[in-house]
Amino acid sequence: MSVPFGQARRGLGRIALCVVIGLAPALGPSRVLAQATGGPAPLSAADAGTWLGRLQQAAANSSYQGTLMFSAGGVVSSSRVTHICDGRQRYERIEVLDGRARLQYRHNEQMLTVWPASKLARVEQRDPVAEFPALPASANPRALENYELSLLAKDRIAGHDVDVLWLKPRDKHRFAQRLWSDRATGLLLRNDVIGLGGEVLESSAFTDVQIGGRPSPEAVLGPMKRLEGYRVQRPQAERAQFEAEGWVLARQVPGFGLVSCTKRPLDSATDADAPVQVLQSVFSDGITHVSVFIEPFDAQRHKQALGTSLGATHSLMNRHGDWWFTVVGEVPMATVQLFDGLFERRH
Repeated sequence: MSVPFGQARRGLGRIALCVVIGLAPALGPSRVLAQATGGPAPLSAADAGTWLGRLQQAAANSSYQGTLMFSAGGVVSSSRVTHICDGRQRYERIEVLDGRARLQYRHNEQMLTVWPASKLARVEQRDPVAEFPALPASANPRALENYELSLLAKDRIAGHDVDVLWLKPRDKHRFAQRLWSDRATGLLLRNDVIGLGGEVLESSAFTDVQIGGRPSPEAVLGPMKRLEGYRVQRPQAERAQFEAEGWVLARQVPGFGLVSCTKRPLDSATDADAPVQVLQSVFSDGITHVSVFIEPFDAQRHKQALGTSLGATHSLMNRHGDWWFTVVGEVPMATVQLFDGLFERRH
């Protein structure tokens, strides 16, 4: 698939996350509370904003190390994560523990991904899509326009006492989410995305985590400097404006606003003399993201329209005249369909 799906979504694109083991016991108090009261009472806007702000700040400003597991649609993956906050400097190391070996290093906005077996390295700017345990930069107050936040229960995750929060969407354009926040620091330790029928579509969680401490930034900076023997790719993503690229928005999808627009070479064409460019526009409702990719139609690569789903992530690939659209996001398929053809070519 030519479009860089690895940069399109919060969970799978990150060297991913979570666990569904033990879901039933953990959800018991929440389920009982909801059944007994007809649903938890939403927090006030001020209190909800405080909770979301605490989650955001903890993900950005805490140092932590742990094992993450991700489960969606029968796919389970795990990774080992070290996140370091040293004043204004942030460092991160992520090691995939399943399948093909892959490591990712980040210093502020610069990101390096290496595949040791093939001696391939890719240097690029950090993608705008927020990844567990972070929330989007637009989480407060945009999220509160699209979701209600409630306090469900108290629980325990990976040896830490947590508060369980419930994000209820105000319409059917987005999914509900359940959040487990470390009581001491606010760090998000688990996140479930809930389907329209109440089922768990995907889950992201720490199976073990140490919060605090002073891990050395050299564990990140050292490998980022030592790339001898690697074939280094440096795909040049650049900021863009879709109007300047000849596009206009035909309509708005309720609750979603544009947060970034970039132009980059296709993954399959990075080394070409004249690589094909793809335009990526990222929209957010304050909690989740949807990415719209636009590239020139190519009959050799783009065979037929296709819709897919994995856990909470739905995608749709479709031809619109001379252009090929790919929409992907952690939203219902009906919402993805609204985004399909969102752009019209300026005549």
